[in-house]
Amino acid sequence: MERYGKRKIPIEKFELSESFTDCHHVFSRADKCLFIALENGVKELVLHFTSYPAPILTILAAKSLRELVLRECTLMPVSLSNGVVNCNSLRKISLSDVTLDENMLQTLLNSCPLIISFVLENCPGIEVVKIKSDSLKVLKIHHYCECDIDAPNLVSLDYTGSEIPGLNIARKSSQLKNSEIFLDCISSLNTAWFCKLRKFLSNSSSWSEVSLKCDEINITDLQMDHIGSTGGVDVLNLSIIECPTTFVDALLWSCHPGRLNLISIDTETVTGFIDHLIYMSHSTSHGWNNQLKEIKAFDGKNQSLQLGSEELAKRITEGEQPYFILDW
Repeated sequence: MERYGKRKIPIEKFELSESFTDCHHVFSRADKCLFIALENGVKELVLHFTSYPAPILTILAAKSLRELVLRECTLMPVSLSNGVVNCNSLRKISLSDVTLDENMLQTLLNSCPLIISFVLENCPGIEVVKIKSDSLKVLKIHHYCECDIDAPNLVSLDYTGSEIPGLNIARKSSQLKNSEIFLDCISSLNTAWFCKLRKFLSNSSSWSEVSLKCDEINITDLQMDHIGSTGGVDVLNLSIIECPTTFVDALLWSCHPGRLNLISIDTETVTGFIDHLIYMSHSTSHGWNNQLKEIKAFDGKNQSLQLGSEELAKRITEGEQPYFILDW
């Protein structure tokens, strides 16, 4: 790096990686290399350095930086008393297993007004994430926290968590080009939860893939209204332990999946789920629950299966991968 520093050789990408150190001497050497890279106009910076106190204010002051990737670093403690300048060049930020607090995260996002891509994965110290950006187009959050997303021009959303995020996107972007949502529902699911799910999914006319892992279901009073539209889901992956009929009603009131992949180890649970789907497709009642026109089952080779619900349930619980196509 000394040669780069003395000759002012431009640096396109600089990557610093060390997974098993917590030594101030090593950190000091890392700082020197990093400063040379920043002074030489680095555009892409990758720091994968366990416990390394990344000098984030110095990094944000760089004029040429376009992409920042931090893994296992720490952004704590950092004094923000002197203020932070905007990093107008930065377009992409990725934080994985980075130690920081919500104040630091908000400062980081506010300092990058032209960001188009943001990734947040498993960062300790973050319980609430609030994102407000007109420029953001690609968002990936794999973190169990409360989220509030205001990104009018978002086109790609990849979210994994236990809470349904708040989401505000513009009407012109209402059909996300790519969206993957995984909800690990660690709390009991009730009517209010499904109302929130319906409201979330109504933000877009079509979702690429939604996955729900449901352990405890407690729906005693449906009383579901018709406020908002039912979100269309291309693929719904559903993992369940129990399945009261009210759960099936609430689920299909919340979203209209085109393809349903069902995962369970209990044959009786799966049989009950399939039976209720068939009942709904044959229902002549008026209202939201008669919108399902037809349900068809297919095996892993996309061959049609003409089987009863018990046989289908047996195949699913034995690890085979039949799936269902729902016509609305």
